[in-house]
Amino acid sequence: MKEDLLLRIIRLCRHLDETSQDVYLKFHRQFKEEPLHSFWLHMSIEESEHVKFWQRAEQIEELSCLPNFFDDAEQVIRELEHATLRTKELLRGCDKEFTVAEAFLIAYRLEFYLLHSTFNVLFQIFGPATDGLTPEDNYEAHIAVFITMLSSCGSVTPELELLGETLQRLWNENRKLALSATSDYLTGLLNRRGFFAVATQLACLAQRNGSSVGILMLDIDHFKAINDRYGHKAGDRVLREIAGLVKKSLRTSDLVCRFGGEEFIVFLPATTPTMTAEVAQRIRQAIESAIINGISLTISIGTAEGTVGSAPRDQLQNFIKHADAALYQAKNSGRNCVVDFAGGQTFSLRRNQETIASAGCAPAI
Repeated sequence: MKEDLLLRIIRLCRHLDETSQDVYLKFHRQFKEEPLHSFWLHMSIEESEHVKFWQRAEQIEELSCLPNFFDDAEQVIRELEHATLRTKELLRGCDKEFTVAEAFLIAYRLEFYLLHSTFNVLFQIFGPATDGLTPEDNYEAHIAVFITMLSSCGSVTPELELLGETLQRLWNENRKLALSATSDYLTGLLNRRGFFAVATQLACLAQRNGSSVGILMLDIDHFKAINDRYGHKAGDRVLREIAGLVKKSLRTSDLVCRFGGEEFIVFLPATTPTMTAEVAQRIRQAIESAIINGISLTISIGTAEGTVGSAPRDQLQNFIKHADAALYQAKNSGRNCVVDFAGGQTFSLRRNQETIASAGCAPAI
C-alpha cells in the first residue's frame, strides 16, 4: 500500500481523536458537579490514549511494505476528511455554555464519527507492532460508560438515550465489518490479507532487532475424505476445532492464519530452530490426540526459520516458500509429521520425537 495514503489515513484518525479529547476536556471544565465532572475527564483521558496509539502507528517504518487492506483508500480518506471537518466545527462551537443534553448530543456525534470501520481495521493491523494493546480492547466499555451516564442524567431526553443505545449497535456492526476485512469468517483466524499486513510489520521489527522468525505451514491430512464421508458441516466443524487447537498451542505474540481450504500458516516472532520445532510438534501432537465429533485427525507441518535480511517483505515470502516445500515433503513422507526446511535443500523429518535427517527429499515412510 502506498505509504502516503496510509499515513494520511492514520493522521486523520489521530485528528479525530485529538478533537474529541479537546471537546471532552472543555465539558470537564464546564460541568463542575459530579458525576459529570469526572465522567468528561475520563472520556478525555481515554481519547488521549487513543491519540498515543496513532502516534505510535505513525512511527512504524515499514508502512510502505504493507499490503493494501483497503479496497478504496482514497474513498476512506474522503470520508475521514469529512468527519474531521465536522468534528472541528463541533470543537469551535464549544466555547459557549451547554446544557447536559446538548453536551451529550455533541458527544454522540463525536462518538459516531469515531465508529468508522477504518478505526477497527487499523486497530487490528497495528496492535502487534505498537504495544499489543489497542483502543479496541476497551472501546466496548467506553461505550457502556457513555450509555450509563446518559441514562443516569435526568435532564436527558428518551430520544437522546435511544441515540446512546445505537452507538453500541453501530460498534458491533462496524467491528464485524472490520473483522471481515482481515479475518476468516469460519474460524475467526486472520485471513491472508490480515496475516500479511501484520506479519510484514513483525518481520521488519525482527530485522531491526536481529532476531529470528519462524513459519509453519499446516495441512489437515485427508481432509477431502472427511468432507466426503461426514459432510461439509462436519468439515467446517473440524476446521473451527483445528483452529482453536492451533491457537492454544501458540504464544499470544504468534500469528495464525487460515491460508486457504484446510491449510493454515503460523508466524513465530523471536524464535529459534529448536523453539520452532517444539511448537510444530506441540501442534501435531495436540491434533493427533484430539477426537472431534468422533473423528480422529492428523496434520502435516512444514517449517522454516531464520534471520530477516535487508528486504523483510521478500524474506517473509521466501520463508513461506520454504515452509511450503517442507510441507509438501511431509505429505509425501507418510503425513502426521513435521518436516523442517534448513540449509537450502536439507530436510529433517520429525515424528513422535524421532528425527531423521536427509539431503534433498526424504524417502516416503
